[in-house]
Amino acid sequence: MLDNYLVVFFLSWGIQGIFPLNYDKQIMSNIIVRTYHSVGCIYYLTPLLLKIDSPLIEIENSKIPADIEFVLTRSAHFFIWDTFSLLISNESEKPLFILHHIISCGTIVYSLYYEINWYFVSLGLFLAEVTNPLTQISETCKLLHYYNIIFEKIYFMFMLITRGFISPFLIIRLMYDLGYKYGIYGSDVLTLSLIINYFTMISITFASIDWLNNKYDQIILADLINIKKII
Repeated sequence: MLDNYLVVFFLSWGIQGIFPLNYDKQIMSNIIVRTYHSVGCIYYLTPLLLKIDSPLIEIENSKIPADIEFVLTRSAHFFIWDTFSLLISNESEKPLFILHHIISCGTIVYSLYYEINWYFVSLGLFLAEVTNPLTQISETCKLLHYYNIIFEKIYFMFMLITRGFISPFLIIRLMYDLGYKYGIYGSDVLTLSLIINYFTMISITFASIDWLNNKYDQIILADLINIKKII
């Protein structure tokens, strides 16, 4: 599967070479690969998560369904590829993204190896990727020096709903389930996989809140600039 990302990267880079446009084609190739990964996750995970009747956290080591295993393996390969791609690119804030990829890949690999808490990992992956196509559109606009305030507001609201409300709700739900089941099963529920997953979800949520705050400031500033132009 790692080869797939390599093919998409170089194929997109080669096609861009046909057009004499002045922008960083390596970064654009990274954007295309990330879009390819996120759209694939949404496509595969949406029907799978809807049909799985499973608790938010799983105590037993249940076997991962083959379809879920495929998606998680595909994503682990993506995070490995994108980490390498970030190391050789000129993208901003790449140390933060590399750290995020390492944590995400470690969480997925641990769940795959021990076949535990795969439902929680799949749900977290879906929430992380469902907003990513809009993120890549925004990154493309930035790369091409184009700013659309209406799109950015829609993007902000979508991120606010998924990262600002749904993700914190799942964290609270997880804590409730954990407390309830701890009273029944004792310390057996405190698996390392669960701790890793919980840490990953909290880290992503805190980063998302910081992103939402910065994006809100950017939108307000853009609105003020537009008002001054009208006046």
